[in-house]
This record gives sequence, C-alpha cells and structure tokens, in this order.
Amino acid sequence: MIVIVGGGLAGLITARELSRAGHEVTLLEKRDKLGGLVAAETIGGVRVDIGAESYARRSQRVTDYLASLGLETLLPAGRSWIWDGAALPIPADSSLGIPANPSADDVASIIGDTTRAEEDLTLGPEVGSDADTLGDLVEARMGTAVRERLVRPIAGAIYSSDPSNLAINPQLKADFLAEGSLAKAVAKGLSGPAVASVVGGMFRLVDTLARQAQEAGAELLTSATVTSLGRAPAGQTTVTALVEGAERSFVASHTVLAADLASARSLLGHVMDLEPLTIPQGRPTTHVTLVLDAPELDAAPRGSGLLCVAGSSRAKALTHLSCKWPWLRDVTDRHIIRVSYALNEDMSAGQALADVNQLMGVALTEEVIAGSRTVRWGGALTPSTPELRAWADALEPPPSISIVGAWKAGTGISAVIPHALDTAAAILARLR
Repeated sequence: MIVIVGGGLAGLITARELSRAGHEVTLLEKRDKLGGLVAAETIGGVRVDIGAESYARRSQRVTDYLASLGLETLLPAGRSWIWDGAALPIPADSSLGIPANPSADDVASIIGDTTRAEEDLTLGPEVGSDADTLGDLVEARMGTAVRERLVRPIAGAIYSSDPSNLAINPQLKADFLAEGSLAKAVAKGLSGPAVASVVGGMFRLVDTLARQAQEAGAELLTSATVTSLGRAPAGQTTVTALVEGAERSFVASHTVLAADLASARSLLGHVMDLEPLTIPQGRPTTHVTLVLDAPELDAAPRGSGLLCVAGSSRAKALTHLSCKWPWLRDVTDRHIIRVSYALNEDMSAGQALADVNQLMGVALTEEVIAGSRTVRWGGALTPSTPELRAWADALEPPPSISIVGAWKAGTGISAVIPHALDTAAAILARLR
C-alpha cells in the first residue's frame, strides 16, 4: 500500500499516477474537501473558482499534462492594468512587472523617468549576480521605481509575498546570467500571455484527478488527520490517522507527504533529524467574489483586472473573471468579479463593491449583487524564500518517504505539477 498525506493538487496527482500504475493507494486529507488552494463554489447560480483561477505557462509540460487528462485550456482575454490612484495598463512586454523594454512608453507611464531602468542594458553582468531574492535582483538592475511600482504589486498579488522575500525563479536567474541583462532575460522568456486556465474553471482539474484516481481504485479519505508517522520492518512506514474521529493505522510500502509545510515537518520529525527552520509566513489573503447584474461593466473598463500599488487602495487586486475567461460568458450573462485583500478578516459584499466602484470607475449600488462569497485564506501560501529553498533541498528523508507540494517544488501550479509527476515516476521505479 502507498499512503499519501494531503489531498491538495500534488497529492491528487500522485494518487492518480500511482493508482493507474496498479498500486493500492490511500490518500488522507485533513479537510472535508479535496483540492487545497484549487477550489470552487456556486455563487449566484454559477460554479466558479474561489482559489487559484490560472496557472503560469512557463512549462509546456503542464499544458500537455492537462490535455492528457482530457482538459481543454485557454488563454486569458483582456489586458491587465495597474492602480496607483489612477488606472494604467501593465506594460505589454513584461513578466512579474519586470519590463523587457525598460524605455517603453507603457513603462514610463507608470514609473515616470526610465533612465535608471534602462541602465540594466549597460550595467556589467556582475551587478545583481549575487542577488538571492527577486526584489534584490530588480533593485540592482533596474532600480527602486520598477521594484516598487511594478514588481511589488504584481508579484505580491500573484504570490502573496513581498518580492524581497521571494527566491528568484531558477529559469529567470539562468537566463539573466546567460544574457547579462534582466530585460533581455525577460524578453527571452516571453511567449504570449503569462498564464492560462482550464475551460470550465481550474476546479475541473481537481474534479478530474479525483475521479480518475478513484476509477483506478484509489481510496480518497477526507476529514482524515494524520497524527503520527513511524518506521516499520522491511523499509516500510506506519501512518496513524483520525478518520472522521476514529483512529486508523496503515502500513505503507511507501509514504508520500503532500501536506503543508508545518504538518510535513512535524511528521518528518518522527522519523529523522531535522535542521531548524523558521517557517516563512505568507501574507494573509481574503477574496470576495461578486456576481453582478451590471451592464455598466459590459465594456470591461479594466480589461481582465488590475493590481494595486501598496497604499493606493484597500484592495490589493481585482480580477474581472467573466472578462478574463471567455468560457464564463457562455454560462452566464452576469459579471463575476473577485476582489483580493492582503487581510485575514471578513470583508462584506458591500465593502468589496465600493472597491469595485473605485478601481473600475463605476457607481454600482448593492442592488446589482446577485451573489457573493468571502473566503479567508490566512497565510496558506508559504513564500518560497531562499532559506526555505535551501532547507527543502537539503532534506534527505528515508527511502520509503517522498515529498511533494509547493513548499518542496516551488510556488505555483506550474512548479507543483511537474515535480509531482517526477516524484510519482521515481516512486514507481523504486517499487518495481
């Protein structure tokens, strides 16, 4: 038997791959639903993503895997904007706010004088080469204005963390070292929109993985909290869990930890010595999703949405989901908008609508609200700091234990999926 601890995206991928290869698989998820940060609810008559609503396109492998599951993908419609007391389009040729052309007019419209940003093209390649964080690299190459007015709101909205706490994406770092310029490194990686999604919603990925795993014989248990992990004879492990309040024990030929960092570290401490680690805390995040009867939004005044410069608005971002993802237009005439906050508190639909009015330049009243849902994620997204990356990379668990998930693989669906697939392949090779 293979036991998987955690029923988020990484755990479900591993369960699907291992069960379809003929192994007996039991997955234990402490919450009452699967999927983790990929989640959905029906709001105003429409089932819509309330968690992750897209994935980064930097790995073709992710899109290919989604296709292998029978899922169709699509690119976003509408341009993204930035808010700093006024709305301006995000530079067209950019990644995480880093411009590929620092002198472009749409860069100047946000940061003003581009002289410092343009220095990236003439600075020696050694400048920034020793940077550990995204914020440090941008500051060294392009200066404070690019970091504060472009990278901070964009990277912060995507990863719920300040760029000064984010490790540099390995591919971006490699391209920078090869090109000797951050702008040229960004240009090298540009290939159309940075993100894509699943037709019908990202939540369909969770539904499909769970269904295909169960069809292959996997047992997926929710409300199942793992309380201990131990060694067993013949290189096996024992897993003890409370499943709907009743204690159950499992003897596993292989155990996969797909749990959050705090839970995984606690369980690993039962079977190995661990180096000390202060767990980095993600920014608290609250999403308010609104379903609106509002013809005033038909023209999509902010395209697919906007990201806010710190201090310019109570909100950190707004996503016009029904503009961004065309499939939603086929299922509803209503507008679906998500307002995101760097807060861990309830925000009312009325408060969110007030922010919609400010950011989109409209004057909607609460009578247009056909449905709403507020979700508090707390600090659920652990920042991928250099310290965490070093700690995770140095882990050497017993051969019968593997680790998957964002804190090990790197932040984002585009990192989690390939890592989970590679881990599943390695487990299959070990168990042959």
